[in-house]
Amino acid sequence: MISRPTFASRFIFFPALLVVLMLHFSLFGESTHNPIGIRPLNEAYLSLCIGFAILLMLAATEETSREFRVLMYYAVFTCAVFIVLPMIFSYFTYGQPFVYGFIEERRVLYCLGFAPLLYVGKRVTPLQFERALIYVALLAAVLSWGFKFGMVPDWRDEVASWDRPDRSSIGPYLMCLTFFYCVAIWDKGASPIDGSPRSKNLYLLFAAILLLTLVFATQTRQLIALCLVFAVFYLRAKVLMWGVMLAVLLAPLYIYPELLQIVGIDLGFYDEQFESGVEDGVRPYTIASIFMHLDQVNWLPSGSLSLMWQGGFVPYFGEHFFLTDVGIFGLLFKYGFLTFLIVPITLFFYRKIAKAIDDDMSFIYPAVLALICIWPLAGLLAYNQATIAFLLVMHSLKAQHQRSKEQVYEYRSYPKLQGSY
Repeated sequence: MISRPTFASRFIFFPALLVVLMLHFSLFGESTHNPIGIRPLNEAYLSLCIGFAILLMLAATEETSREFRVLMYYAVFTCAVFIVLPMIFSYFTYGQPFVYGFIEERRVLYCLGFAPLLYVGKRVTPLQFERALIYVALLAAVLSWGFKFGMVPDWRDEVASWDRPDRSSIGPYLMCLTFFYCVAIWDKGASPIDGSPRSKNLYLLFAAILLLTLVFATQTRQLIALCLVFAVFYLRAKVLMWGVMLAVLLAPLYIYPELLQIVGIDLGFYDEQFESGVEDGVRPYTIASIFMHLDQVNWLPSGSLSLMWQGGFVPYFGEHFFLTDVGIFGLLFKYGFLTFLIVPITLFFYRKIAKAIDDDMSFIYPAVLALICIWPLAGLLAYNQATIAFLLVMHSLKAQHQRSKEQVYEYRSYPKLQGSY
C-alpha cells in the first residue's frame, strides 16, 4: 500500500475501490431479500473477476507481489474443491451436465474477487481503504433503513418474507465485516492494517449504527449472532463491562417498550421467534431430508442440482429444499463421507495461506471463529467466499504495509554503509 495519498489514489483508485466493494458484497445484486437488486449484476462481477485474475496471472513476473501468488493458490484450490467436485458428483449421481453444475456453484467464484480488491487496495492508503469500507457499509445501512421506512422502492418480482415485509438484505456481510473492523479499532485505538492511531469514539459510533441496522433493518439472526460472537472473541474481558453498561442503557426500553414503537420497531416478532426457537419450518425439513438421503445412498457424495436443469431438487425433495440455508449440512449432502476430510483439509489449507501472508492473525482468527459458530445456519466455504476473500485481502494489505516499512527502515546510503564497517 502507498503511504501518502496521490492524485491517482484520490481520483482514480479510491472511487474504483468504492465500486469494487459494492460489487463484491452485492449491494445491488439480485437476491430474494434484496429489494434493490439488479438481475445481471452479480454474474457481470464474477465475469470481471475471472477476466481480471487471468490478466494478472498472465502479466505476472518475478516482481509480482508474493500475496498475489499465494492468493492465487487459494482461488485454484477453492474452485477445484467447491466447483469441480460437486459438478462431478452430480453428474454421476443424477446425470446433470457439467455446465449446469458450474452454474449452480458459480457463487464460489467470488473467491476470485481477491484480484480486483488487491489490485485496487494496494494503490490507496490504509486510511483511504478504511474510509471506502465504512462509506459503502454506511450506504448499505442507509438503504436498509430507507427501505424499512418506505423511502426505498422494492424492485423484486417476488417477496420471500411476507411475515417481515420491512426486512431487507443489502450488503449484510459487508456491514458485519465493517462492524468487526470498527470493533478492532475501538479496542486498540489504531488501524488493524498499518497501526496508525484512530479515534475510538468515532469507530464505536460506526459499530453501533451497523449493529442496530442488522438488528432492526436486516433482521437476520445469524448475522446478529455473528457480530456478538466476534465481539466476545476479540474483546474478551471488555465484553462484561460493556454488557453491563448496555443493559443499563436499554433498561428504559424494557420498562417502556412503547418507546420502540414510536420509531416503527415491533418487538412482537422477536418475542415470537424467541418462543419458537431459532429454526424455521424450512431448515428442519431440509436437514431431515438430507439425512434420509444420506442413509439411502450410504453417505456417498451427491453434488448439487441447478434449478435450470429439470427443476433441480424439486422433483426429488419438493420446493422447500435449499442447501444454502443449512450450512455444513449442505456440505454433507454434496460430499457425503468426504465432508469429514474436505472440511479439516480446507480449514488447514486456508490457515496455511493466511500464515504464509503474515504471521499476525489477531484479527482474522476471531473473524473466522465467529463465522464457524454460525456454520449450521449459513454456508461458509461454498456460499460465503466473498467474505473469506475480503479477509485474506485485508490480511495481505497489512503484510504489504509491514514489508514496505521494513524496507524503509533497512535502507542506508552507500557512504553510511562504508562508515559502519
